Amino acid sequence: MNRTWFYILAVMIVGSMVKYLLPHPLFWVAIDLAVLGVAYLILRRQPYIDMRHSMIFLGGLTAINVLGDLGIMSRMMENIALLALLGWMFFGGGR
Repeated sequence: MNRTWFYILAVMIVGSMVKYLLPHPLFWVAIDLAVLGVAYLILRRQPYIDMRHSMIFLGGLTAINVLGDLGIMSRMMENIALLALLGWMFFGGGR
């Protein structure tokens, strides 16, 4: 199960590297959504992972990234939202 999250982290890192190569924010949004889709496909293969909470977390992470990429959310607010999302996950994630 831990290897699964390393695969997802690797997909996120590769997605971030590709975002540096493309100049337009709409490409960045497409990459963020593609990373979410690949993460879903990776998680779907694992029977013991809580898909609901994992996808809520990854969906929230993607939403924050999309808002930051489009310039709707400032970088400081994006960092605060990411910290809040990590805190939500760390302290139970709605369970």
